[in-house]
Amino acid sequence: MTVAVGKSLVIIAGLLLVLTYLLIRGATPDPVLRERTLDAFYRVEIHDAELNQDVLRARAGLLPHYDSLVQAIRGLYEALAILEAGGEAAYGAARADIDRQLAALAATVTGKEARIEAFKADNALLQNSLLYFNHTPGELDARAGAGPRPLATELDTLTAALFRFVRDPSSVAASELDSALDRLLRLPGLPGIRTLVTHGYLIVALLPKVDGVIGQLLAAPTIAQVRALRKVYLDHDARMERRAWVFRLLLYLVAVALLAYLIYLFARLRQHVQALAERSGALQSRLDFEGLITAISTQFINLPPNEVDASIHHALATLGEYLAVDRAYLFLFSTDRTHMDNTHEWCRAGIRAQLDRLKGLPMAELPWFVDNFERHGYLQVPRVNALPPEALAEKAHFEEQSIQSLLCVSMQCAGKRMGFLGFDAVRSEKSWANDDIALLRIVGEVFANALERKRAEAERETLEAQLRQSQKLEAIGTLAGGIAHDFNNILAAILGYGEMALNALPEDSRPRYHVRQMMTAGQRAKAVVDQILTFSRRGSRERQPVGLRALCEETLDLLRASLPATIEMQPRLAAGNVTVLGDSTQLQQVLMNLCTNAAQAMQGHGRLEVVLDTHALARPSTLSHGSLPAGAYARLRVGDTGPGMDEATLGRIFDPFFTTKEAGGGTGLGLSMVHGIVTDHGGVMDVRSEPGQGSTFDLYLPCAGGCAAEAVETPGPIPPIPRGNGETLLLVDDEPPLVALGEEMLAALGYEPIGFTSSRQALASFLGDPGRFDLVITDEVMPELTGTRLARRLHQLRPELPILLATGHSGPILLEQARQMGIREILKKPLQLRDLAESIARHLRSNG
Repeated sequence: MTVAVGKSLVIIAGLLLVLTYLLIRGATPDPVLRERTLDAFYRVEIHDAELNQDVLRARAGLLPHYDSLVQAIRGLYEALAILEAGGEAAYGAARADIDRQLAALAATVTGKEARIEAFKADNALLQNSLLYFNHTPGELDARAGAGPRPLATELDTLTAALFRFVRDPSSVAASELDSALDRLLRLPGLPGIRTLVTHGYLIVALLPKVDGVIGQLLAAPTIAQVRALRKVYLDHDARMERRAWVFRLLLYLVAVALLAYLIYLFARLRQHVQALAERSGALQSRLDFEGLITAISTQFINLPPNEVDASIHHALATLGEYLAVDRAYLFLFSTDRTHMDNTHEWCRAGIRAQLDRLKGLPMAELPWFVDNFERHGYLQVPRVNALPPEALAEKAHFEEQSIQSLLCVSMQCAGKRMGFLGFDAVRSEKSWANDDIALLRIVGEVFANALERKRAEAERETLEAQLRQSQKLEAIGTLAGGIAHDFNNILAAILGYGEMALNALPEDSRPRYHVRQMMTAGQRAKAVVDQILTFSRRGSRERQPVGLRALCEETLDLLRASLPATIEMQPRLAAGNVTVLGDSTQLQQVLMNLCTNAAQAMQGHGRLEVVLDTHALARPSTLSHGSLPAGAYARLRVGDTGPGMDEATLGRIFDPFFTTKEAGGGTGLGLSMVHGIVTDHGGVMDVRSEPGQGSTFDLYLPCAGGCAAEAVETPGPIPPIPRGNGETLLLVDDEPPLVALGEEMLAALGYEPIGFTSSRQALASFLGDPGRFDLVITDEVMPELTGTRLARRLHQLRPELPILLATGHSGPILLEQARQMGIREILKKPLQLRDLAESIARHLRSNG
């Protein structure tokens, strides 16, 4: 029907175009223009005749003025303009012929105009001279009086010669007139004879010229040109009339054909009325379905993520009722496309739901279904009993759910197939039209886009929360690092003087005991500072391969002695040789903190689980406290059966100084330090906990090239502290107590220390005698010149000078700067006597 209507429209359009063309071409030439053109031909002839007549009258002296000549010329030009307008209606060869004839006629009229202008000037002089001759000879004769009359004779002769010349201005008559004028001019005569002779000469000169112009005007082919042009025009007009008649006849025939075809179409349309009436119900149903699809699509525009699931359930119910199916549902594919989950479902009353039974359905169990669905983007099974033999597994699966017919359409988002939208018929068989399937695929894309927006919004909120947490930890870490730096300087004085006091006091004395207790407290404070520096990520330790299984076994052996016997430890160290790059002390500290926190949370009763295994990520993954790129990871899990944590507590567990313990029960730095160490090792933490369900801490650390051999160094005997031989050492620190302490410590080690609290004063002293100093010990953070900048200035004079840099917090940037400045070693504050002595001795020997 559509093809027939299209052909009919093409035929009608073609006939209408032909009718339009014939109507235009069959139009009769404009009768008004025709009459005006014919009248213009007549006017040209009239004006030309009037012009010739008036020229002759003017030559005879019967025309008092030349206005009629001007009007005749103007009339010719007006008639020419009308003829040009009439010629524009012609076309083809006739148009070219008319244009050529018009151009010739226009040239003739232009030539006549030019000759008329010459005629008017010459004829005026001629008529004036002739008029003078008519009166002057008689007057001269009367003035001559009686007596001999030679003048009268000559005047008569002149008059006769002039008369003959005027009648026939030939050369003979002109010579005769010239002779008479010459004779008259030689006679002694009366006044006025010379003027008469002058007019005579003018007549001789002008009369032939004027007559010549008149001859040219009379000889102009104006009338012949007008008649030739009129003949061409009339011939063309006759042809136009004949052609118009032919086209009018064709127009009539085409109109009759069009009418006949319209009658034919009307008859055909009446035949289809019944068929259209029968399909009207189906079309209305189709329109209702399209309206339903549009309403569902509109509902999901700008839908808040928290309303997506409820809206999908509502849409499934609406679609299920409209399509008269028994079950409508969504299946989403897993990321690796190995299984699919039934996530949303609507069932008609009395139909068993499948939502809880179809979680994690392996796609490999339905190969025929998956292959056909992936190939076509949808799958329709009108009869489950008619499935092919290769779909045996699918048939059993469908029959288990009492499905007789089903339809699955793709859910795509940004070109990626996320799953499918499905419809089941349980109570009867059903099939779907292709148009309905196409509309349902639109609904599938709407659902897919909504679910993707929901997922992206959830991921965005998680990342924003992680970013805020990271920014907060970074800000607190910066503050903590500054506090640790100042506290380090205080501890340096306490521990340094305490160490010197221990060396000076008797072994069994009461003051030595007090000082030892003070040193123990100072070491605890130093450990707290180390935790703060670790949390702030400003500490730097050498990374080396660490075997996690040996580290876990050693740590758990230590913990068994300190944890209550009522806590059951369940280690499962499946990864036997997994290795990571890191600091074994820090990693051991992480495990001890997590296990200690778990034991305290369980209040002495419960089960502590420690699991070590490997985990490979094929694609990036987002965890509770960070994101992991794809790769191989060692996973260390510490779980407990304690009371668990609510969501508010879970969001703050890594905040510095946040603790759920009673006052004095903890500093709130343990988990902050754990988070800092794990992050510093390139790892991520994943924490799960619910009230009453215990807590689980998963640590993901990048594997160091798979599995590496584990090496544990066995400490040897402690060597004696090396001493100096009076070498001169330059000591620079902006803290006066630390300079005084350092000088005492160096002096006790056998060196000659020279201390400065100003880096510029130290530089000035060095510049005064560069060869005086054997080694330099300088602090890094100083107000005038930092330690690295001071080292650069010193090495400009003595490149071989050993320089040691003392700092409370080092990092990769400081290590790189120190290397570039030629600094031999970085000493960790607070300085211990043995560490200081061994470093000085090592670099003095290497320099010597």
